Amino acid sequence: MSVPLLVTGVLLLASAQPSQAPTTTTAPASQGAAKSGPVVLFLVDNSASLPPLDPDEKRVDALEKVFTFLEGQPYRLILFGGRKEIFVDDVSRYRNNGQWTDLYFAFVKAREVMKSYPDKTEFRILLLTDAIHDPDPKDWADMDMPKGADLKAFSLQKLKELVAELKTPLYVILVGTPPEGARPDDVEQSPQLVLDLVQAANGRKASPTAQSLAAFFKDDGILLKKFIFRVAPHEGLKRIEPVVRRIVAPARPGVEARFLSALVLPLGLFLCLLLGILVRSFPGPGDIEVVELGLNSPVHLAADKFHKVKAGGWAKAGLSLVGDAKEATSTLTYQTAGIDLSENGLDTSGLDAETLMLLPLSIEELKKANHEINTSGTKEEKIYVLNLDYMAKNFDPVDAERILTTPVHERKKIAPLDFLRAKAHLLTNDALRDKLFAPRVHVVSYGREAQRKQLAPGDNVKIGRYGFVVGELARGGRKDARLSLFYDKVPGMKSVLPAAFQKVFRLRSSSQRLVS
Repeated sequence: MSVPLLVTGVLLLASAQPSQAPTTTTAPASQGAAKSGPVVLFLVDNSASLPPLDPDEKRVDALEKVFTFLEGQPYRLILFGGRKEIFVDDVSRYRNNGQWTDLYFAFVKAREVMKSYPDKTEFRILLLTDAIHDPDPKDWADMDMPKGADLKAFSLQKLKELVAELKTPLYVILVGTPPEGARPDDVEQSPQLVLDLVQAANGRKASPTAQSLAAFFKDDGILLKKFIFRVAPHEGLKRIEPVVRRIVAPARPGVEARFLSALVLPLGLFLCLLLGILVRSFPGPGDIEVVELGLNSPVHLAADKFHKVKAGGWAKAGLSLVGDAKEATSTLTYQTAGIDLSENGLDTSGLDAETLMLLPLSIEELKKANHEINTSGTKEEKIYVLNLDYMAKNFDPVDAERILTTPVHERKKIAPLDFLRAKAHLLTNDALRDKLFAPRVHVVSYGREAQRKQLAPGDNVKIGRYGFVVGELARGGRKDARLSLFYDKVPGMKSVLPAAFQKVFRLRSSSQRLVS
């Protein structure tokens, strides 16, 4: 036998034997002038149990027509049955004569093909199968399967782990008759194996809920994708063509947009309006309660008592006015310090007439008396007032504050003339006079966490279940002063909802509310 004939015979014999290694007797059509895009790996079930792809076409012709649906997009073909029945890029081997169906080794070959491409190459796996997993026990003899383990369960577990490891989008076309009563797009009627595989490969995007939504909107979105398709034997290429085109097409946000417009948006608007109704009169962080105060008139406040709101409507949450301390959570009182500037408690024996005359006077009365003496008083009185003014201006403010704030019952130790000079010092020291005599707001709260203290801007105060930051005390309004209380700690959903949302949806323009 000549050498050329011998070589030819060996090659023909080799091509007739199935092999696990990639076979390249037929190059993939996409290796020509392919357009850019993800490489589509067709994993086609070549076992005897799979029905023909099209009832009117020969097997190979039908498969080759499937590739034309890609319109030049790069692809590779992996035909699989058992471990030793795998062929790569050889359409002629598509005969549906495989004795076994082992999906695991099909994905092992897919991993091998993917590694032959440059890093960061994008892939999509398209699996055509009847989802009947039937591995050959001999193929798993060297796969470290635990003794006594169930072959199918063990191989399926390895399969899911491998699919998850690939981190590649997986689409499944189920070829075969669907269960009785099942719709073509009924994802929940798919075999559990298929559901497990697409979720392992695609994550949450392949959840049954996402699949059902994608099927309902008949689109392939970015977040809502359809990964499982079913083709009945009689439907053939007419059904397969739109499915393949849908799988390989770029993802579009159309399904999400329609889902939002049809379901989420109306529901969201309804919830926003509902929340707006709930929060309309309910205070939130940053909101302001304004309390009007009259001098020396206690204002009793209750928390979460049903009341009418000045801006309109009724509310149960927040602060409101009540008429009696028994009903109140806290009481605010706008009052002066209550310092007694009279001669009470002083030892006035042996004092001269001028000191006895000026000592009992208030600040305003002392100022007026000094003016009258300077205008029409005697020479001795004018000298006395001039001397008093000089000593008062040079009086130490700290000593003046100490002397004037000494309780009445402790004043016997204080010289009456020093007390008068400290009082006269206030005529030229506005800061000290304001510190000692400007009205202040005092709070008294009741209950388990009762407290009594003076409020200053920036202080924290708790009224009922609310925490406040004390704001400005401004003179004027319908009464003597207005106190601003900023909500700092608010229980419930108002502490979660953003302030911007609350301002828009509670249907009131201002975060400030007058306590009524």
